[in-house]
Amino acid sequence: MSILAISCVLIAAVVFEEQDHGVKVKIPNGYMEVAVTNAGFRIGASHGEDTSPCETSIIVPNMTYPGFKIEENSIVSDIGTIHFDGSHFTMTDASSKYIVNGTVILMPDSVKVFLNNNMNIDKYFGSGGGLSDESTLSSNSASAYVHNMETITPHYWGSRKYSALGVIPEWIITNGPSYPVTWKATDDVIWTLNSTKADLYLMPAATMDEGMVQYWTLTGAPVVLPRYAFGYLACRYGWSNRSYIESILTTFRNESWPIDAWISDFGWFTTTNDYSLPPTGSPTYHDFGYNNITFPQPVEQLKEYHEKLHLRFGGIRKPRLGNSELIQFAKQKGWLNSEGQGVNKRNINFTIPEAREWYSQENMHYLDDGVDFWWDDEGEFQYFTFYNWNLAQANMLQTHNSSKRYFSISRAFSPGIQRMGTSFWTGDQNSNWEALNLHPGYLLKWQLAGIGYVTCDTGGFRGSSDTELLVRWYQLSTFMSVMRVHSTDTVTPHFPFLYGPEAAVSFRASMNLRYKFVPMIYSLAHKQHDDKIPIFRALMAEFPDDDNVNDLTKQWLVGSHLMIAPILNQGGNSEVVLPQLPSGSGVWYQFNTTKVVSGSSVTFKNASWETIPMYARSGAVIPLAPLVLYTDLLPGGPLQVQVYGGADGSFRFVEDDGETFDYLKGVRKTTLFSWNDQSRTLSWKSEGSFEGPNMFTEVMLTLFEKDSMTHSDVVKMGSKGSLKA
Repeated sequence: MSILAISCVLIAAVVFEEQDHGVKVKIPNGYMEVAVTNAGFRIGASHGEDTSPCETSIIVPNMTYPGFKIEENSIVSDIGTIHFDGSHFTMTDASSKYIVNGTVILMPDSVKVFLNNNMNIDKYFGSGGGLSDESTLSSNSASAYVHNMETITPHYWGSRKYSALGVIPEWIITNGPSYPVTWKATDDVIWTLNSTKADLYLMPAATMDEGMVQYWTLTGAPVVLPRYAFGYLACRYGWSNRSYIESILTTFRNESWPIDAWISDFGWFTTTNDYSLPPTGSPTYHDFGYNNITFPQPVEQLKEYHEKLHLRFGGIRKPRLGNSELIQFAKQKGWLNSEGQGVNKRNINFTIPEAREWYSQENMHYLDDGVDFWWDDEGEFQYFTFYNWNLAQANMLQTHNSSKRYFSISRAFSPGIQRMGTSFWTGDQNSNWEALNLHPGYLLKWQLAGIGYVTCDTGGFRGSSDTELLVRWYQLSTFMSVMRVHSTDTVTPHFPFLYGPEAAVSFRASMNLRYKFVPMIYSLAHKQHDDKIPIFRALMAEFPDDDNVNDLTKQWLVGSHLMIAPILNQGGNSEVVLPQLPSGSGVWYQFNTTKVVSGSSVTFKNASWETIPMYARSGAVIPLAPLVLYTDLLPGGPLQVQVYGGADGSFRFVEDDGETFDYLKGVRKTTLFSWNDQSRTLSWKSEGSFEGPNMFTEVMLTLFEKDSMTHSDVVKMGSKGSLKA
């Protein structure tokens, strides 16, 4: 029987003590606080009298609290109401509609919260995932931890129309990849927070999108990455020497492959990896220098790569030390992870502010020399390592250049890290079709878990990728947050010009398509920050009543009107589910064509290597750039606005300098493109103070209708205008 069915008898009047943002109630073995937050409510529980919010990096700092009032045994705010009776509570939404009820029980060493659940109906989304569960969008349990290829967060949005987030004091987390907060859906949803003080945040949210809005309101919205991060990034393990580096980079440029940055593994800063070093390190290992084989003249080289090849550079960082003198120094300071094993015994404890500051100072010269961003690897020895490590690097950049946007690529995450400017890759995946099939699920489940930007080792890292597999992986990566290739040092690098002319045609098509979509994806990154709606969305978010898509992970939306369904199987076979559009809202078009598709699915047999199943629905307004070879060359010509006929539509197009945080001060240009289907007119109106060399000044319309395509003339954009088809 459910614990809620046998919970304590409700009492007519509850004695409570008013707090700054709610009330505190005496419950068996301790206290419970019911409080408002900027996104809903906090159920705080403690064995002691301190029921204030737990100290944690998960929650946005300096929260702005809403007003509330106390009515009998209830906390009432604009977002909903919590009624409390002893350790029992009931939450309703702003219209007083019942959502969920629960009970808090203080165990000797933990806090348990029981929330009612219907196992036959209720589903839960947004706890993250990994290798074992990417084929379905929902989960029925989660234990928060980080690992190579897997990240689990203490969060979900439930189809019962609320979100939940469990938090304990961060200072009690020491070593190990786990965050001791779990939930499991059985007769009840049982939250177990292994601390004598804990918070469960509950957020009324009627839809999956509203769940993300409330979650990112509570933990912070992802900032917008620098524009170059949305281009193509070339990475490998095994950049052997300067001549090889420059040969590869020059080939990209001379053969007109679009690319914005390159990334190096160990070989840029040291001559060998550190995996075989003892806990005491080696006196010849360099942690903060350069490899004189790959970077004999680092400042000169980086300047040349920037100015002549127009390429940014990112270098790998490890969370540990290898130089014996530095290890001894850090050990004496108490800055090392003393409980670790093997290489982890040399890890820096980034939770210590002084260690973060020292690490920043040791790396600062790289920024002076021209290193642009970081690739942070192997930090899963503590749940919050990547947060604190990125904090050290972000603070370093703030000291070096306070206006420049921070960018990094990390292997795992914890909620809250999205506030900094981080992206996350799916870890050291195998180079096989099974791994490729996991990646749409990674993209969607990790975004729902709270991060804004997901990338991967395109082609896989472990093993050799065959050509067809790499072709399909490129196509998938075209529509991930960051498009990045990587490979180990014993296989052919996953660069597009190394796999023969037939494959090169497909690779080029994928890369060119990515660059055409950069302005759209970049605009959606602004929407992600401003409106707290992910760039890439699960089909369920847009079509919640369509049972065929409510747990689907193989397809996703870019914004709201463009569906991506990449081919993930060898031989070019695939079946695409077509979501049912609301009556009278139009049809699905095959992208960039006048072909209308109908029915519940589309089947592909032996599809060519150039085929990427993509579908735009009526009312889609899709801004596309001319082809450029790196993002600093934008605009490169007129903006092509594609419209798919049959319904009205709009798109908010955002431009800024692509480099600084000035957009947070309102220095940007926002153009609202609106399509009126009845009058067949695209109109636009711009707002904002930004002016810069990368702004679009001309626009043209391409209208797709069934069996008919119409192109307009190119016209000046100005601050407003219109085009009639």
